Amino acid sequence: MKRSSREAIRSSLKTLFAQLQGGPIPQERQWLHQRSENGGWQGALVERPSVLGLLIAHEPLVEKLSNELSTALTADYPEFMTKLIGLPGVGGGILQPRMILGTLAQESLKRFGGWSLNEEEIESLLDDTAHFFDRSTVRIRLFAPVLNLHGPTDLPPVAFGGGVLLRPITDQEATQFYGGNSMFHPGAHSLFFPDFVFVREIEVQKVFFDSTIPAQEPFWRKTQEILDRAILALSSFKQGGALGYDGIRITLAEVAFGVGDQHFWGGDHVPPSHYELTAEEVIELEAHARLFETIHPTLEMACQRLVDSTRRTKPRDSIVDAVVGLESIVLVEVAEKQRGETRFRFSLNYASLFQAPERRSAFYRARDLYDLRSKIAHGGEPKTKEKIEGKEITMHEIALLARSVLRETIAKFLPNAARPNFLVENYWLTKVLGL
Repeated sequence: MKRSSREAIRSSLKTLFAQLQGGPIPQERQWLHQRSENGGWQGALVERPSVLGLLIAHEPLVEKLSNELSTALTADYPEFMTKLIGLPGVGGGILQPRMILGTLAQESLKRFGGWSLNEEEIESLLDDTAHFFDRSTVRIRLFAPVLNLHGPTDLPPVAFGGGVLLRPITDQEATQFYGGNSMFHPGAHSLFFPDFVFVREIEVQKVFFDSTIPAQEPFWRKTQEILDRAILALSSFKQGGALGYDGIRITLAEVAFGVGDQHFWGGDHVPPSHYELTAEEVIELEAHARLFETIHPTLEMACQRLVDSTRRTKPRDSIVDAVVGLESIVLVEVAEKQRGETRFRFSLNYASLFQAPERRSAFYRARDLYDLRSKIAHGGEPKTKEKIEGKEITMHEIALLARSVLRETIAKFLPNAARPNFLVENYWLTKVLGL
């Protein structure tokens, strides 16, 4: 960072911090969230220092210092001061000197507990400020709270592809995402809080926007793709409720200005449900998740249908999704070559995955599921109970069965996820003939 700008910021901070030390600090009521011993969440309204309120109380001084700082920064960093600054595909804002002062005042309170700083502490804030101006990138931390996933608070982190970690959410993060100023979050205490969060840190290019800059792909799209695959891995790992994530929250992993926190909502509806994860399953889940880094599109689609099935609120819709996912595996040759009688092939191919004593039962299970799927897909009205393998069971039970059948079938082919065996020519014929 150029010396003139660094010295201007140093002088402004010392003057501002000297004023902030005198007199009472305004307080604001905020929601604070903590996980209780029984696994639930508790919320409480607490009083916390308001840096914004404190700066407003010293507005004449803040205005004077901002004007002085603007002169130095405009001379040294005209691009920062004359263009919108932001992140690719997200947009930008104007970098104002008062924003720098406010951010550093907040950082001082968080890091040092106030504004009575020694020279070394002042230098650390200036180093972080210089870091932002001197580099073309900014360090971003992405959070995606996981919906309906539950487990112990001491569960070790689970590594997924692309540098994504799944870990228990902290009280501080829950407060950051779902708490805050009570004026803007009046009902925050009534929310259902996630127990886990996906986390990913990345370096993102800073962008200076003007009328000549074309539209760009949002930088968080790649993270979204990784998270979607993580949900596929979790959903196919074991029997459990519907899973999803509460959008992507973009936070700063370092001191930065003009590229603040944002929240991009997910587009999927995830009904309330329950999926329990234990510490004993972590190693196995990590190995399972690695298989999805090179998964074949056909198997990926089957997994997506499994996810869709868990999210359906009506059993009939859940059944259709699960059976369609199964079709993508056991009818892959039929889909490609458009030959044969699909109902029979569907049942026969599925049955060939089992040992001889189980094949008859598997054949009728697949056939009955296919028939029910066809009835629903073609506008028929299923009964309260339908027959599967000669037994009358409820639609809800059939939906659970259909998802279990799909999940177990997916598991048979995941060891070769990049090129599953069913893509080999005449694979199903070979299985049926026992060759």
